[in-house]
Amino acid sequence: MLRFLVPWALPWLASSDVSPTGMPTCPCTEWANLENYRVGDVIRYTPKGQSTGYDYPLNYGNLECKAHDQGLQPFCHVESPPAWCAQKWCYVDKSACTGAVPYRSQLFENSDTYYSYQTCGESNQFNTWIQSNAASAASEVTELLDVVLGYLWSTRDRVETEQSVLSQVRGCEFKDQCPCLECSHQSNIWKMKTDFSSVGVNARDDSFGCLARPVSQSYMNVAAKEGEPMERVGYIYFSDHASGSYLGWPAVEWCQADDYDPRLRPWYSSGSTGPKDVVIVIDVSGSMQTAGRYVKAKQAAKALIDTLEWKDFADIILFNNGISAQFSSERLVPMFDERRKAAKSWLENQQFASGGTNFKAALEAAFDVISRSVSSGDTSMCQKAILFLTDGEAEFSDGDFAWTRRQAEQLSVAVFTYALGSGADATITKRLACENKGIFYQLQDGVDLSKVMSRYYEYFAAGVEICTPSFTRYKDAVTDAELWPACLPAYDRSSEKGLLGVSCFDLNVMVDPATMESQDYYDNFVCKVSDLTKQCRQLDLNDCRLEKLRAAVGPASICSALTFSSLPSTCECADPACQDNEDWLDEKGYFCDTWVGDNCYGAMEDWGYSAAGQQAVLAQCKRSCGICPQTSSCQAGQCQLTPNKISSTGCRKERTDKVSPSLIVTEWTSFSGPASSALGGGLWLQVALVVVSAAPG
Repeated sequence: MLRFLVPWALPWLASSDVSPTGMPTCPCTEWANLENYRVGDVIRYTPKGQSTGYDYPLNYGNLECKAHDQGLQPFCHVESPPAWCAQKWCYVDKSACTGAVPYRSQLFENSDTYYSYQTCGESNQFNTWIQSNAASAASEVTELLDVVLGYLWSTRDRVETEQSVLSQVRGCEFKDQCPCLECSHQSNIWKMKTDFSSVGVNARDDSFGCLARPVSQSYMNVAAKEGEPMERVGYIYFSDHASGSYLGWPAVEWCQADDYDPRLRPWYSSGSTGPKDVVIVIDVSGSMQTAGRYVKAKQAAKALIDTLEWKDFADIILFNNGISAQFSSERLVPMFDERRKAAKSWLENQQFASGGTNFKAALEAAFDVISRSVSSGDTSMCQKAILFLTDGEAEFSDGDFAWTRRQAEQLSVAVFTYALGSGADATITKRLACENKGIFYQLQDGVDLSKVMSRYYEYFAAGVEICTPSFTRYKDAVTDAELWPACLPAYDRSSEKGLLGVSCFDLNVMVDPATMESQDYYDNFVCKVSDLTKQCRQLDLNDCRLEKLRAAVGPASICSALTFSSLPSTCECADPACQDNEDWLDEKGYFCDTWVGDNCYGAMEDWGYSAAGQQAVLAQCKRSCGICPQTSSCQAGQCQLTPNKISSTGCRKERTDKVSPSLIVTEWTSFSGPASSALGGGLWLQVALVVVSAAPG
């Protein structure tokens, strides 16, 4: 039984029985600071640093339950507004409100005003959905996901709209979480001091506090509409890319550790990139003892692992004069939470800093594991990368470079190289990156290697626009609650697209996913969120864009003959109107996005397609094949959701058996035998869905 659907538990669920002036124990009231913002016959909200304001009626939020926000800017005037826009609410007196959780308004600066949806009889969206769709919930699960998408899109719009204005603004007030002076409530489920009525901020940049206010208003409305914090743990949060600052609901007593960076957490990298295959190749030769390089390399490898998620496949190779050790020598493995833990434990038990240096052997092992994984179907079917770190020198002939280019082109692999310390060979490593669609990093011993290497995913974020959320699951370190965040990136559209940050909405805010497991719609729900997350994202990285990414690292990383100052100011991009037919299946049962990273013109020769089948792929999958026409109009964006809705077509596994693992792990079991060491930590993963044949991608 869903405990939050018990009638006596939430008496305000039956909205028809609620007074138009709110519950008797939490009545609607008038906003005390109304006159401070009155301009003639309207209330005017002017965001910090802007000259244009938004006008609201004088009775906005006052004295009665009403959908006060419906049709109003800046959130509810769009074609597909977030769900809370149509819900009734009113201002309440926090000190005279029981039976409903009041939330602090973030709309007006220096305002100490509270409001409530619950006093007006509004239930959260899951309760409403399950009551109205109980009989057909399995087929209508996209309705619930559309609500989540609407919340994330609303935040994205707000961040993107405000960022260009706020970049020069300073001195905005915000609720700091370190310390959180207003955090007082502490329950058995939260296990820390909280303030459910506010959004908290950990700012690492002076301007972030000004961005926090418009984003906070969106979060507070979502929390006030959806949150049941006395029932379960769940967060709504955002981190910006420039500084790693963080804001989230609820405000909690939390001081980030010096080494904590939200940008290096799985939810951030997962939300800003599509699925990927990654092989981490680390030099463990004797010279790595110098300046403690092997310690930094081990830390960096762990940080890299923490950027990977269940939708990503990976392996780790340690090399010296040969292959010193390999985490999964047979094939790439999906990086579920337990697999990440096993990989980091495996690293601790390996021998670092001994032997010579052999680049060719290391690259052969990396390409071999990718090739075997593609053949067996143990792959994300998407982008692939090799991350190659060395502090030494090795023989590498022109023939070796040619072989590497052939392998990288055939398997569609980008090679990132990191030359660490003064003795590292920068000539070979830079050429490897430049000839294979990658980026070269020349690093001194004092560099924070973990941060440098872990941000490889910026490459995958820079060339793609993600339109639907990615989902993951993990255990909250403080409360031990299993959380299911849905995450979506925001972009800088002022010139060429760049990543502004990632916003996430824990499904737990709306419902405890564990309570859904026994329901008829659960399998369809998991299948749908898995499909959304596993969709491959075509990188829009032509030579011009790639060279600008290299230039952002530093002049030493530029591959062309151009100097840092002579790079073009803008680059062309793929026409945003050029999109795949997302519901189309090719003659072997693959969706268009599984062609990401492959040569569609080689469908006949490489994958055994007929001539007609290859021609159909080229016609239906232009974006995934990378053959869209180029345009200079790159600011409009590529998202074609109209109006911001997730497709209601059935799950992929219902249409084809060419699918990769699902979000749900059925079980982890101990495994003993000759393969256990190769699989990392003696664990074997059994997943709900598995790839059954080799696939494009």
